Amino acid sequence: MTSAPFASDNQNELLNIINRCDFLQLTTSQQAFSGSKGSGLPVIKLTTAKCDALIAVQGAHLLTFKTSSGEPLLWVSPNCNFTPGVALRGGVPICLPWFGPNVDPARPKHGFARNRDWQLTSAILLANDDAELTFNFTSPANELFDFNFSAQLIMTLGDKIKLEIKVSNLDTKSFDCSWVLHSYHPVNSLEKVRVTGLAGRTYLDNLENHAAKIQHGDVNFPGEVDRVFPDIENTLEIIGTPNIEIRHHNCPSVVVWNPGATNAAKMSDVGAGNEQGYVCVERGAVLGEKWNLLAGETRSAWVEISEVSD
Repeated sequence: MTSAPFASDNQNELLNIINRCDFLQLTTSQQAFSGSKGSGLPVIKLTTAKCDALIAVQGAHLLTFKTSSGEPLLWVSPNCNFTPGVALRGGVPICLPWFGPNVDPARPKHGFARNRDWQLTSAILLANDDAELTFNFTSPANELFDFNFSAQLIMTLGDKIKLEIKVSNLDTKSFDCSWVLHSYHPVNSLEKVRVTGLAGRTYLDNLENHAAKIQHGDVNFPGEVDRVFPDIENTLEIIGTPNIEIRHHNCPSVVVWNPGATNAAKMSDVGAGNEQGYVCVERGAVLGEKWNLLAGETRSAWVEISEVSD
């Protein structure tokens, strides 16, 4: 096991779990991503007969995933900044308890759950050799969010990725929460890639103040794209290299995003030209589909991401 910087009261429990699991190793972002930026974060390396993955403890953030015989299904920016408290660019960030800009511009975009350490509470190999990791996050009411809540992520990794998220209202009052599993997927040609399953559906265009439009044909990426599709129940597919299927339960919203060349060049953790390497096809519950959680209520959803043949 390699030592790693880790500012958390949960360090001992993390180390105890990892030491009991021969399929896990604790490493650092500097070692996992050679030449990476930032002061460094602890990263869990997972290796099984079925797959390999890297997971940041900050945000319970699945960074990379590849089956033993397949292609990488997630993209991490070569300019990702691995510094405590800084959002990581790539993989599957958890945007919670809000998605997008907050009405208070002083509060961080996409919430704060992705910027804080989660607690690894369980790691097991299932009978089918899938690895199942459980992460918990508890947030008392604070200056960013006025309510007590907790979240749990159950990460099942094998022939595919399955991410199940549960959010619990621990407060005496109800609250609204929006969230997204903000997945970044690799493409070999941004010009040629397309997303199927959304033709004919209404979307809200974030580039035009949520103007409602109709999607004509598959989604492609001739420039900047930032669209929210409400009420999408069907499976989606990214047609590229690799072809990626995205299934879900209880995730009504779809967000499709690529910053385009001009914006990417302005983003220090993306950089000029790197927008060509990925698209984001995200599932969650945002805008009018946000969750209203009553006092004591828990709600859950899941996403499955898998490689499919041509």
